[in-house]
Amino acid sequence: MSGKDESIKAEILAEAKKLFIHYGWGKTTMEDIAKAAGKGKSTLYYYYKSKDEIFDEVVTNEMDEMFRALQEEVGRVHTAEEKLIVFGLTNFKLLQNRTILGKIVLREISANIPRLVGLSRQYQRKEINTVRNILILGLEKGEFAGYTVDDVDAIAFSMTCALRGLKVGLIIEDRYADLESRIDILTNLLLRGLKA
Repeated sequence: MSGKDESIKAEILAEAKKLFIHYGWGKTTMEDIAKAAGKGKSTLYYYYKSKDEIFDEVVTNEMDEMFRALQEEVGRVHTAEEKLIVFGLTNFKLLQNRTILGKIVLREISANIPRLVGLSRQYQRKEINTVRNILILGLEKGEFAGYTVDDVDAIAFSMTCALRGLKVGLIIEDRYADLESRIDILTNLLLRGLKA
Protein backbone atom coordinates (compact mmCIF):
# COMPACT_ATOMS: atom_id res chain seq x y z
CA MET A 1 0.00 0.00 0.00
CA SER A 2 1.37 3.41 -0.94
CA GLY A 3 2.03 6.32 1.40
CA LYS A 4 -1.00 8.08 -0.09
CA ASP A 5 -3.22 5.07 0.67
CA GLU A 6 -1.91 4.94 4.24
CA SER A 7 -2.61 8.65 4.63
CA ILE A 8 -6.19 8.25 3.38
CA LYS A 9 -6.77 5.30 5.71
CA ALA A 10 -5.39 7.32 8.63
CA GLU A 11 -7.82 10.18 7.81
CA ILE A 12 -10.73 7.77 7.64
CA LEU A 13 -9.81 6.14 10.94
CA ALA A 14 -9.29 9.48 12.70
CA GLU A 15 -12.72 10.72 11.65
CA ALA A 16 -14.38 7.38 12.39
CA LYS A 17 -12.87 7.42 15.88
CA LYS A 18 -14.39 10.84 16.57
CA LEU A 19 -17.80 9.64 15.36
CA PHE A 20 -17.66 6.41 17.38
CA ILE A 21 -16.80 8.40 20.50
CA HIS A 22 -19.56 10.96 19.93
CA TYR A 23 -22.40 8.82 18.56
CA GLY A 24 -21.39 5.28 19.43
CA TRP A 25 -20.91 2.33 17.11
CA GLY A 26 -24.61 1.70 16.53
CA LYS A 27 -25.52 5.23 15.40
CA THR A 28 -22.49 5.82 13.18
CA THR A 29 -22.95 4.91 9.52
CA MET A 30 -20.53 4.44 6.63
CA GLU A 31 -22.08 7.54 5.08
CA ASP A 32 -21.30 9.54 8.26
CA ILE A 33 -17.69 8.36 8.18
CA ALA A 34 -17.26 9.15 4.47
CA LYS A 35 -18.72 12.63 4.94
CA ALA A 36 -16.60 13.39 8.03
CA ALA A 37 -13.45 12.21 6.23
CA GLY A 38 -14.33 14.26 3.15
CA LYS A 39 -14.39 11.15 0.96
CA GLY A 40 -16.98 9.56 -1.25
CA LYS A 41 -18.60 6.32 -0.12
CA SER A 42 -16.90 4.49 -2.98
CA THR A 43 -13.50 5.62 -1.65
CA LEU A 44 -14.46 4.45 1.83
CA TYR A 45 -15.53 1.05 0.50
CA TYR A 46 -12.28 0.78 -1.47
CA TYR A 47 -10.36 0.74 1.82
CA TYR A 48 -12.90 -0.87 4.16
CA LYS A 49 -15.62 -3.42 3.49
CA SER A 50 -17.80 -2.35 6.42
CA LYS A 51 -18.24 -0.20 9.46
CA ASP A 52 -17.30 -3.25 11.54
CA GLU A 53 -13.92 -3.42 9.82
CA ILE A 54 -13.30 0.28 10.51
CA PHE A 55 -14.40 -0.11 14.13
CA ASP A 56 -12.11 -3.11 14.61
CA GLU A 57 -9.14 -1.22 13.21
CA VAL A 58 -9.83 1.88 15.32
CA VAL A 59 -10.03 -0.18 18.52
CA THR A 60 -7.07 -2.40 17.56
CA ASN A 61 -4.91 0.67 16.88
CA GLU A 62 -5.91 2.11 20.25
CA MET A 63 -5.07 -1.17 22.01
CA ASP A 64 -1.70 -1.39 20.22
CA GLU A 65 -0.84 2.16 21.34
CA MET A 66 -1.85 1.31 24.89
CA PHE A 67 0.19 -1.87 24.90
CA ARG A 68 3.32 -0.10 23.59
CA ALA A 69 2.97 2.51 26.34
CA LEU A 70 2.44 -0.26 28.92
CA GLN A 71 5.57 -2.10 27.75
CA GLU A 72 7.59 1.14 27.95
CA GLU A 73 6.51 1.81 31.53
CA VAL A 74 7.18 -1.78 32.64
CA GLY A 75 10.61 -1.56 30.99
CA ARG A 76 11.56 1.49 33.07
CA VAL A 77 11.73 -0.45 36.36
CA HIS A 78 14.00 -3.34 37.22
CA THR A 79 12.61 -5.79 39.76
CA ALA A 80 9.73 -8.15 39.06
CA GLU A 81 7.83 -6.66 42.01
CA GLU A 82 8.19 -3.12 40.63
CA LYS A 83 7.20 -4.35 37.18
CA LEU A 84 3.99 -5.95 38.49
CA ILE A 85 3.03 -2.78 40.37
CA VAL A 86 3.77 -0.58 37.34
CA PHE A 87 1.91 -3.03 35.09
CA GLY A 88 -1.23 -2.77 37.22
CA LEU A 89 -1.18 1.01 37.70
CA THR A 90 -0.24 1.86 34.13
CA ASN A 91 -2.89 -0.48 32.73
CA PHE A 92 -5.62 1.41 34.57
CA LYS A 93 -4.23 4.87 33.87
CA LEU A 94 -3.98 4.16 30.16
CA LEU A 95 -7.56 2.93 29.99
CA GLN A 96 -8.75 5.96 31.95
CA ASN A 97 -7.01 8.32 29.51
CA ARG A 98 -8.04 6.51 26.32
CA THR A 99 -11.36 7.98 25.35
CA ILE A 100 -12.35 5.55 22.62
CA LEU A 101 -11.94 2.39 24.65
CA GLY A 102 -13.44 3.77 27.83
CA LYS A 103 -16.44 5.37 26.20
CA ILE A 104 -17.11 2.68 23.63
CA VAL A 105 -16.74 -0.16 26.11
CA LEU A 106 -19.26 1.44 28.45
CA ARG A 107 -21.72 2.46 25.74
CA GLU A 108 -21.51 -0.47 23.38
CA ILE A 109 -20.76 -3.49 25.53
CA SER A 110 -24.27 -4.95 25.46
CA ALA A 111 -24.84 -4.33 21.75
CA ASN A 112 -21.44 -5.57 20.58
CA ILE A 113 -20.33 -8.19 23.07
CA PRO A 114 -19.00 -10.69 20.48
CA ARG A 115 -16.92 -8.04 18.65
CA LEU A 116 -15.52 -6.49 21.84
CA VAL A 117 -14.81 -9.89 23.37
CA GLY A 118 -12.74 -10.86 20.32
CA LEU A 119 -10.75 -7.64 20.42
CA SER A 120 -10.40 -7.89 24.18
CA ARG A 121 -9.00 -11.43 23.91
CA GLN A 122 -6.21 -10.19 21.63
CA TYR A 123 -5.22 -7.59 24.22
CA GLN A 124 -5.55 -10.03 27.12
CA ARG A 125 -3.12 -12.46 25.45
CA LYS A 126 -0.55 -9.66 25.33
CA GLU A 127 -1.17 -8.79 28.98
CA ILE A 128 -0.84 -12.43 30.07
CA ASN A 129 2.43 -12.79 28.18
CA THR A 130 3.80 -9.62 29.82
CA VAL A 131 2.88 -10.83 33.32
CA ARG A 132 4.29 -14.27 32.48
CA ASN A 133 7.64 -12.71 31.54
CA ILE A 134 7.67 -10.66 34.74
CA LEU A 135 6.99 -13.78 36.82
CA ILE A 136 9.81 -15.66 35.10
CA LEU A 137 12.11 -12.71 35.82
CA GLY A 138 11.05 -12.86 39.49
CA LEU A 139 11.89 -16.55 39.61
CA GLU A 140 15.27 -16.04 37.94
CA LYS A 141 16.18 -13.21 40.32
CA GLY A 142 14.99 -15.14 43.38
CA GLU A 143 12.40 -12.48 44.24
CA PHE A 144 9.51 -14.92 44.44
CA ALA A 145 9.62 -18.28 46.18
CA GLY A 146 5.92 -19.12 46.35
CA TYR A 147 5.70 -20.77 42.94
CA THR A 148 7.64 -22.74 40.33
CA VAL A 149 8.04 -22.32 36.59
CA ASP A 150 5.25 -24.89 36.13
CA ASP A 151 2.84 -22.45 37.82
CA VAL A 152 3.72 -19.39 35.73
CA ASP A 153 1.02 -19.72 33.06
CA ALA A 154 -1.79 -20.27 35.57
CA ILE A 155 -0.60 -17.40 37.79
CA ALA A 156 -0.21 -15.00 34.84
CA PHE A 157 -3.75 -15.81 33.68
CA SER A 158 -5.18 -15.43 37.20
CA MET A 159 -3.38 -12.14 37.87
CA THR A 160 -4.51 -10.68 34.56
CA CYS A 161 -8.11 -11.71 35.26
CA ALA A 162 -7.95 -10.20 38.76
CA LEU A 163 -6.68 -6.90 37.35
CA ARG A 164 -9.30 -6.98 34.62
CA GLY A 165 -12.08 -7.56 37.16
CA LEU A 166 -10.85 -4.61 39.21
CA LYS A 167 -10.61 -2.49 36.05
CA VAL A 168 -14.20 -3.27 35.04
CA GLY A 169 -15.47 -2.54 38.55
CA LEU A 170 -13.74 0.83 38.69
CA ILE A 171 -15.02 1.77 35.22
CA ILE A 172 -18.61 0.76 35.95
CA GLU A 173 -18.61 2.56 39.29
CA ASP A 174 -16.66 5.52 37.87
CA ARG A 175 -14.25 5.30 40.81
CA TYR A 176 -10.98 6.26 39.19
CA ALA A 177 -10.06 8.22 42.33
CA ASP A 178 -9.72 4.85 44.13
CA LEU A 179 -7.37 3.51 41.46
CA GLU A 180 -4.03 3.63 43.25
CA SER A 181 -5.31 2.38 46.62
CA ARG A 182 -7.16 -0.54 44.99
CA ILE A 183 -4.15 -1.46 42.85
CA ASP A 184 -1.92 -1.34 45.94
CA ILE A 185 -4.27 -3.66 47.84
CA LEU A 186 -4.53 -6.16 44.99
CA THR A 187 -0.80 -6.06 44.21
CA ASN A 188 0.16 -6.51 47.86
CA LEU A 189 -2.14 -9.51 48.16
CA LEU A 190 -0.72 -11.07 45.01
CA LEU A 191 2.90 -10.32 45.94
CA ARG A 192 2.52 -11.83 49.43
CA GLY A 193 1.42 -15.06 47.82
CA LEU A 194 4.27 -15.00 45.31
CA LYS A 195 6.89 -14.44 48.00
CA ALA A 196 5.58 -17.07 50.43
